[in-house]
Amino acid sequence: MTNYFLKLFYVLLLLLHTSGWPAKSAELKCIEREREALLNFKQSLIDDSGMLSTWKNDDCCKWKCIQCHNETGHVQILHLRGQDTQYLRGAINITSLIHLQNIEHLDLSYNDFQCSPIPQLIGSFTKLRYLNLSYSQFEGTIPYQLGNLTHLQLLDLNNNYLILGQIPYQLGELTHLQYLSLGHNYLQGQIPHQLANLSQLRYLDLATWEDSLSGAIPFQVGNLPNLHTLRLGGDFDLKIKDAEWLSTLSSLTTLDLSSLPILASSHRWLQTISKFVPNLIELRLVGCTLSDSHIQSIFHSHSNFSMPLTILDLSSNMLTSSIFQLLSNFSFNLQELYLSYNNIVLSFPLSLNFPSLVTLDLSYNNMTSFVFQGNFNFTSKLQNLYLRDCSLMDESFLTSPNSIMNSSSSLVFLDLSSNLLKSSTIFSCLFNFTTNLRTLNSMLMIRTMFWICRKRIFGTVEYKEL
Repeated sequence: MTNYFLKLFYVLLLLLHTSGWPAKSAELKCIEREREALLNFKQSLIDDSGMLSTWKNDDCCKWKCIQCHNETGHVQILHLRGQDTQYLRGAINITSLIHLQNIEHLDLSYNDFQCSPIPQLIGSFTKLRYLNLSYSQFEGTIPYQLGNLTHLQLLDLNNNYLILGQIPYQLGELTHLQYLSLGHNYLQGQIPHQLANLSQLRYLDLATWEDSLSGAIPFQVGNLPNLHTLRLGGDFDLKIKDAEWLSTLSSLTTLDLSSLPILASSHRWLQTISKFVPNLIELRLVGCTLSDSHIQSIFHSHSNFSMPLTILDLSSNMLTSSIFQLLSNFSFNLQELYLSYNNIVLSFPLSLNFPSLVTLDLSYNNMTSFVFQGNFNFTSKLQNLYLRDCSLMDESFLTSPNSIMNSSSSLVFLDLSSNLLKSSTIFSCLFNFTTNLRTLNSMLMIRTMFWICRKRIFGTVEYKEL
């Protein structure tokens, strides 16, 4: 959520900078060579959904996804962000846009550029302040020419998966950057020490796949003082000085240190994380080999009502069922709790209180037959429940006065896939909260019985087999 609002902030900044659009920009036609450049760019892409359907008439300033300067007519914003059902495909041809030398905002995110390399030519658009290439199936290395974009305030290359190689040290020249996201790619090697020059950074995401970043963390006390979001993951050689640097980031509200297996053995780092807990809105410690005692050391000194924490992700650790009791004192404002891939075994009913919880993920644990028979107080706010591969059997759904199923009428998404369900027993229980249920992921052996029950009970519920 922080990510979304920060990006929205930069978009609004650009709109204010070119105030008067679209009324004023409509009075001045676009420059012909820029119009031709855009049409050539369009020809290189496959537009099945009609994103570029307005790119036809003489005035490109009136086209969808385009904004021109209201005095010069130069194309200033090219915003081609895709959506679930509306996106561009094909090998991208940035060369055709070479005439757009006044562009300040380029967003090509959420498209499918079919493993095209990130064009080096983007480095020639030296007036860019916003560059978003995330979720667009780019591959190859990050071109060092991006270091020429010295006016950039936002650079997002997140979630392209096939981007690999080292982080170019030239990115340290982008001293106006406030938002840098390189996460969920296969970047390798060390973090360039030049990134410490980015003193205006507020958002930094270096959480790469498969712990591919390594070596020393190059930041010192005093570096990146304005960070409010830090996502960091890799096979780093954590030092005390690194914890000292982290402890100085007084504005942090989001901390993601996932895939840091060495974290569990660093008492100083755990102390530092504990220090931040009272101010954090989001905390993710996924895949850090943490045990219940580690979590207790992080949370033990904090009271329930003083914490704004709403998102907690402790997936892929070594936590047991004791974690529920440890977290119960800090759960008042918690809205999202992720505990998948742990060692949680629930063989007895629990009494828990999570009054604000909206999303709960307990997948890949062992819930046996009692998970729904305890006093799970989720009130009416729980909307998403993930129980994939939890060894659930039909007996797990025996209703009782305190059953979670009787208190979850707001449930919208339920994942029961890869369990041991064999009969239609489940439906008598699910009937209690079918009013809002939209998606049920399940795997039942009796297909015909499910089809009958679905028609009779669920109506338009979407059913998925995984």
